[in-house]
Amino acid sequence: MLANRNKRAVQVRWMAIVAAALASNTATKAVAQDTEAMVATGLGYVPQQQNVQYDQVDAKDASKCTGKYETLGGIDGLMIYGPDGRLLRRFADTNGDRNVDQWSYYKDGIEVYRDLDTNFNGTADQYRWLGTQGTRWGLDKNEDGQIDSWKTISPEEITIEVVESIKKRDTKRYEKLLLSPTEIDALKLGDKTKTRLLEKIEKTKLAFSEFMGSQRLIDAQATWAQFAADKPGVVPAGTDGSSQDVTAYENVIAILESKGANQQLLVGTIVQIEGGWRLIDAPRMVDSANVADSGFFFPSMAVNRDIAASPSDNGMTDAMQGMLTELDKVDSAMRDGNATPQQYKERGTILRKLIAASQGTEDMGSWIHQFADSVSSAVQTGVYTEGLEDLKNLEMSLDKLPGGKEHKSYVAFRVISSDFMAQMSDPKANHAAIQETYIEKLQSFALEYPTSPDAAEAMIQIGLNDELGGQETDAQEWYRKVATNFPGTDFGKKASGAIVRLNLEGKTLNLRGKTLEGKDVQTTGPTIVHYWATWCDPCKTDMGELRKLQAKYAKQNLQIVGVNLDNDAATAAKFLKENAGKYPWAHIHEQGGFQSDLATKLGVLSVPVTILIDGKGVVVKRTAGFSANPEMIQALEKLMEGAPAAKPKQANAKPSPNKTTK
Repeated sequence: MLANRNKRAVQVRWMAIVAAALASNTATKAVAQDTEAMVATGLGYVPQQQNVQYDQVDAKDASKCTGKYETLGGIDGLMIYGPDGRLLRRFADTNGDRNVDQWSYYKDGIEVYRDLDTNFNGTADQYRWLGTQGTRWGLDKNEDGQIDSWKTISPEEITIEVVESIKKRDTKRYEKLLLSPTEIDALKLGDKTKTRLLEKIEKTKLAFSEFMGSQRLIDAQATWAQFAADKPGVVPAGTDGSSQDVTAYENVIAILESKGANQQLLVGTIVQIEGGWRLIDAPRMVDSANVADSGFFFPSMAVNRDIAASPSDNGMTDAMQGMLTELDKVDSAMRDGNATPQQYKERGTILRKLIAASQGTEDMGSWIHQFADSVSSAVQTGVYTEGLEDLKNLEMSLDKLPGGKEHKSYVAFRVISSDFMAQMSDPKANHAAIQETYIEKLQSFALEYPTSPDAAEAMIQIGLNDELGGQETDAQEWYRKVATNFPGTDFGKKASGAIVRLNLEGKTLNLRGKTLEGKDVQTTGPTIVHYWATWCDPCKTDMGELRKLQAKYAKQNLQIVGVNLDNDAATAAKFLKENAGKYPWAHIHEQGGFQSDLATKLGVLSVPVTILIDGKGVVVKRTAGFSANPEMIQALEKLMEGAPAAKPKQANAKPSPNKTTK
């Protein structure tokens, strides 16, 4: 993704060229030369959003592309045409300030995507899919490159976004598809239906997280194939006290291909709002039972709506409806500004009432989890430190509630995590002692709740602590428990990878991937593989030493390959640009950081991690850090003594067809 600050500098020059051309015919030759340079630069630009299908040009054909400054619809801009004469790009100035504020991309001569700078500050704040690519129109209020809300999106594209959210394990991306309280108000539903819908949305947020933790059929390589649903229906004004028509699809299904087979994902109910559509359900894999019971506005079984919404049928008493209304008010206030400790306290009080009112029912678990997640997050971020006592009190009370014990492990784990983070945030704290106590608590938790999903994370943390402490045999025992007891889960895969990594020495490792520039990389010859992240200071220390070694052993063709584990490639690209020349080797990156295959397959749980490979591809040594490990340095020196002199060559890097400008 191209940094917006870089766009600005080029924009000014482009528009200055246009001005010169209009002012004097003598500028023609200079304009032509500069236009050629701008064409090359423009072809390197990429859309701000991912997965846009647009025409790209091979490097060998780039010089055959032409650029013309043209006026289209009264708007000036640079048009870039391909060797066959078809339009590829358009960079336009819509307000006449001689700066580009619209970046357009074309497919088969049709505009399919556009980045827009609507406040004319040089940074894109809106993103539109057009033509054959759909109707999505995303808004980016804080201009960070991430869509904050959807101005326009179709039902089909809702299902595409749901699939992408699952693939990327991106809860925030998913929640942007849900009806907001303001949008629910705008539907003008009757009070009972509105209350049911508000409750539904709250449960959906939790259900999505639970689905992500349990589903095994949709992987990161899954592809959306088709939208499947019956025709939409209309709930006429006057139904259950509503004052306007409501249009909705029920039982929507997304058909996708994953792991070599077609899968059907039940997306549920999608509701039309002004300018687009919104979601109200959490996804589920399709089976005969859940399709039948998923309708919200049009239940598959004929029932009297007044009865279905009554307290006696759905367990929703007037008192509980009042609590949900209070909860909605507090949530709205917390969204409008910076949440305060008092607001967290009020929210916790309401949730405790809902837990008590729903005891013994399936709903109780949802309220318990929501309370634990909300309060734990507030404690760990330092917003509501008093919440730790609230969590402990809830944990103690669950033994007395019907059905409460089955949720006790969920709360207990968040008590341990919150307590640890709260103590570690004290600058005067004895961090070593706190860490030791934390590990002891995790061990007790793993013994008491060995089948709890949180036990997998606890055991991973214990294993990592042992590994970093040099107790690798003990670490592998913990990793094996996770791999055995939680196969197929993310933690299970990480644990299996960690066991592989700890036993790498003497085995072949052939690392492949794409660099931040989109080039293919494969390790060849003596190589140091270095896992790092921009926030890791020890990693940067290692990288400084690696630069010296690269120069020292240039004649022996020592390769260095970095594996960056930042979540966002743009973060790593920005760091490397700001430190241009310091770390001049290939840096591989995959979306997802520590959740990516690059990290998971070798169980990389923390950075730095360094792996030394000889000329035959066999791992000689591996360690956590590099500069602080004399054994690793000795192993490298010994390897280089026997390495023949060769013409300096970096890792095999083949240009990708998706060339980008950083």
